[in-house]
Amino acid sequence: MSDNTSPQPTPTNSRLMLLGTLLVGVIATFVVLYALSNRPRNLATPVVDLSQNFDGVQPVNPPKQVQDFTLVSQNGNPISLSDYRGKMVLMVFGYTNCDDVCPVTLLQFKQIRQKLADKADKIAFLFISVDPQRDTPTVIGDYVKKFDPTITGLAGDAKVFDTIKNDYDLEFVQVPRDDGTAGTSYGISHTPNPFLIDASGKMVATYAFGTDLGLVVKDITSRMDT
Repeated sequence: MSDNTSPQPTPTNSRLMLLGTLLVGVIATFVVLYALSNRPRNLATPVVDLSQNFDGVQPVNPPKQVQDFTLVSQNGNPISLSDYRGKMVLMVFGYTNCDDVCPVTLLQFKQIRQKLADKADKIAFLFISVDPQRDTPTVIGDYVKKFDPTITGLAGDAKVFDTIKNDYDLEFVQVPRDDGTAGTSYGISHTPNPFLIDASGKMVATYAFGTDLGLVVKDITSRMDT
């Protein structure tokens, strides 16, 4: 008699991609809850709130002209925001010792670029460190390439931040680690949401942490087509 028990089918690539997407979603949800419960009271963390019919996409109307700035890239070269005129820029502020929001956001940057497919060359992705004390260009370069080598990392500068902080409502503050150690052992509570700059250098949208990637891609694509 033949054995009617057939072997279990192996997972397909599509199923693996689906599982990966679901895993990122679970991690993002956990990080949102963690950020809400642990952030200093003086820092607002915009997150998706379905109870308020807020899907996370925040258009800036009218578009806001932001100041140009120049920072040092992971390659040691000065890069200005105006260098990207003619293409869109999706940028976020963070730091390499971040153990929650930043890794999730950079992984999402990679996924957004992949979903944009042949339109990905119309947008640049920037990661700007708010931790000048520890994040040298080399450190930033090693960090961003773990996620996507097409992401440009920029070393922060306190004087530059003083100039542009009002454009982005930037807030960041050092937070002591739980072990109470001093010196270079600290976290930074910072503005977590990415900003979308259009090809003319104007801010046209921000995306709350936890926004569905499909909505982000849809919003970016719609602006590319206008």
